Amino acid sequence: MINLRYHIVSLVAVFLALAIGVIAGTTVINDQVVKELERSDRALRTALATQQDTNTALKSQVGLFNTWGEAIVKRLEKDQLRSRDVVLILSNGVDAKIVSNIQDALTEAGATRSGSITFSTRWNLGDDGSRRQLGSILDLGPTATTTDIASRGVERIAARLDTPSDPSASGDLLQALTQSGFIQVSNPSAGAFPPAGSLIIWLSSGGRNPSPPDAQISLPLLRALVGRMPLAFGEPLNSPDSLSDQIHGDATLSTEVATVDHVDTILGVASLVVGLHDVAAGLPAPHYGRRAGATAVAPTP
Repeated sequence: MINLRYHIVSLVAVFLALAIGVIAGTTVINDQVVKELERSDRALRTALATQQDTNTALKSQVGLFNTWGEAIVKRLEKDQLRSRDVVLILSNGVDAKIVSNIQDALTEAGATRSGSITFSTRWNLGDDGSRRQLGSILDLGPTATTTDIASRGVERIAARLDTPSDPSASGDLLQALTQSGFIQVSNPSAGAFPPAGSLIIWLSSGGRNPSPPDAQISLPLLRALVGRMPLAFGEPLNSPDSLSDQIHGDATLSTEVATVDHVDTILGVASLVVGLHDVAAGLPAPHYGRRAGATAVAPTP
């Protein structure tokens, strides 16, 4: 007969064997996992070191190209706009660094920086308050539609920019738009603004849902300014909303407005100066950059 003690000893032996088996198996598996992780870690470290070496080499190349580019662009910009007044028109959200670089380039080109006009987001006309207030400034009645307000705004702004006067004078359109938060006029030239014979550089942020809207304001205003003053347009590289593309596709604007679609680069800034020089001289508008419709990446030194 098998007694209880035998059963107990047998069960203990079975569980002990299981425990030993589990511990042994786990040790083998863990050892294999650890070795595989170590191999992966070595491979990743090697790949990282290789990528870091590549990045270092690329940074050195970029540094060399920037140094070379700065020397080239100074030759491109030098005296291109001597004794000309240049006014900047900025859509909402243009990078301040881009504006600063362009202002430096205008100084190098011999131009007089005669101030800037920056549009606010209120030009999206997305609320009743903005529509009513702008309609009132433009002498439109309360029944005016958004299309009516945008069209009248474009017409009035183009006419005002073509008529130099004091922007701080009572009743001046620019003063009214400034006081109501639709625009900001910065560093205007003393006396009449913009000075007679001014050249215009229009800069876009290139962001999605731009302000002012392209179809409603920007393109119509550019068309309204054509023939009144020479124009050049710039936007950053890879802009998700490209006004350059729309200018290239417009039969009138494509021949009259110089465009640069990489104005956030050294060559782009120089291209903008050269493009403005060309349209001011009555030459066909050049289009510099990488997008469809561009005539060259940059002007030839």
